[in-house]
Amino acid sequence: MEVQQKRRGAALLRQKLKKMTHKAGVYRMLDENGTVLYVGKAKNLKNRLTNYTQTERLSDRIRQMVSKVADLMVIETAGETEAFLLENDLIKKFRPFYNVLLKDDKSYPYIVMTDEEVPRLLKYRGERRLKGTYFGPFLSGLAVQQTLKELQKIFGLRTCNNTYFHNRSRPCLLYQIKRCSGPCCACIDLKAYQASVREAKAFLKGEKTHIQKQLQKQMDLLAAAEKYEEAAVIRDKILALNQIQDTDSDQMPKQTDIAVLAKNDGKICVQVFFYRAGHAEGNVSQVFDEAEETSETLSSYLMQLYDKIPAPKQIFLNMSPEEGLQEALTLKAGYPVRLIEPPYRGGRKKRVEQAFQNALNTLKRLENEASGSQVWEELRALLEIDELIKVEVYDNSHLQGTAAVGAMIAADQNGFLKKDYRRFNIDGTLAKTNDDFGMMKEVMSRRLKRGLSENNLPSAMLIDGGKGQLSAVLEIMNELNIHNIAVLAVAKGVERNAGKETLFLGTRPNEEIHLDLKSNLIHLIQRLRDEAHRFAIGSHRMRRARNMFHETLLDIEGIGEKRKKMLLRHFGSPRAIAGASLEQIKHVEGINEKIAKKVYTFYHD
Repeated sequence: MEVQQKRRGAALLRQKLKKMTHKAGVYRMLDENGTVLYVGKAKNLKNRLTNYTQTERLSDRIRQMVSKVADLMVIETAGETEAFLLENDLIKKFRPFYNVLLKDDKSYPYIVMTDEEVPRLLKYRGERRLKGTYFGPFLSGLAVQQTLKELQKIFGLRTCNNTYFHNRSRPCLLYQIKRCSGPCCACIDLKAYQASVREAKAFLKGEKTHIQKQLQKQMDLLAAAEKYEEAAVIRDKILALNQIQDTDSDQMPKQTDIAVLAKNDGKICVQVFFYRAGHAEGNVSQVFDEAEETSETLSSYLMQLYDKIPAPKQIFLNMSPEEGLQEALTLKAGYPVRLIEPPYRGGRKKRVEQAFQNALNTLKRLENEASGSQVWEELRALLEIDELIKVEVYDNSHLQGTAAVGAMIAADQNGFLKKDYRRFNIDGTLAKTNDDFGMMKEVMSRRLKRGLSENNLPSAMLIDGGKGQLSAVLEIMNELNIHNIAVLAVAKGVERNAGKETLFLGTRPNEEIHLDLKSNLIHLIQRLRDEAHRFAIGSHRMRRARNMFHETLLDIEGIGEKRKKMLLRHFGSPRAIAGASLEQIKHVEGINEKIAKKVYTFYHD
């Protein structure tokens, strides 16, 4: 019956092809009830629709669709640009089942500065009916809330609705916690408030450096006039701006997106990275099981995406789009939209390559997830246990015995269990902090004793180390009479090379185990070990940083009194300096790259 339906659908299309032209246009495929199954476009209708009659070359999804076709409607257009626009309108109208691009109704949030006598800041979704200046889109509501919070701290703009605003007799709590300047009760005059509005708009447009210089001048003038309280308010604004300054030294042009398409093992991923005000605002993506033409898939995705949000003025691609897409996006946007194709150089090349790699990694991650259960079963077999529910991985970190920390991460078949991660501060009372075997015994003793009391022990434990660490763990397990946990030690490879690890199983501690360097199992073990190492290093750095806050910046070679004041003036405190990135430190006036690296290394290495 199914074969007959496929033949019927293909036969109907062959019949329709007899009167088809070679012009550009849009076609609709309908089932016997008149429901639109699919909307597509073509620069050559006859050639495009001929492909649907060769069912043996079609994917399973398209073959299934063709079997249901009972009618075909075609609209010829003047060119590909008009075909793009018409196809997009028809997809929005009919929402066909077999058009898989952007089927969700998700809208992206914006920040709006309203056009009112006393403007307010709002998070906004949907059709842009509210009068005001729009900034965005943002990829998540959380990003909008965070940005609004920072804007309130720096500029003191109101976020309340008009009814609440016009009926206030005294300032609200936001004024008390310095998140609003209180225009409702004339705590700030209108002229000063309008100046804050202009500064906030400039900030959202990416003009942070210009604002900082203006504020610095204002603060210096107020301080010279001995208006210290007002100068302190400006100082706090500068500090807040410094903390959220853009750390990307290789900025993209304003209002720019990067759109890439990657293929791997029969799947396609389209990803679009948003850059607004010169810095990254996140990305959106979609994965498809199959597609006929990659350029068609990318072009259709962009057409539908920028129907939901305004298109930027520039879009960097990793491949050539279909003809007519640029003109169609320009017509829809109402301003020139430029599609830029490879080759690229410098920073643009790097960003497009990064975007492509990110899309490729998305496909590989999906592939890995699909094979995850098989690899987990291989790990269970290696550990020689009947059931593997949860595995814990242990590692230690210290610097010549200081700030010693033991770390434990946990994972199951579905991935890492971050809520189960644990840190163990080692103070030297039970084990010397430069004794790796002793530290492992202390960590394992504390973990297993608590696990026994709470009846919360894992199926298996992976230890970062060789025979010595394994012996230390087995000794503690024997003391506590624990024999139902599999233990695997992972000794680093020759010259610490990943892929050449030697494994030792707790039941056979003297027998070396070597796995295929290309096997999924060794990659899983490496991933578990690397995550434990990352968590251990991070825990050690956190503890070391806490211990360093009492140390003066003068302990760093090349940091004199003048540079110390510059850093403290910019960041506000040693804790803020310790938490700053290398790029943020380089932004400080008077700090070159060499000095910035010394400061960063002092707190992080």
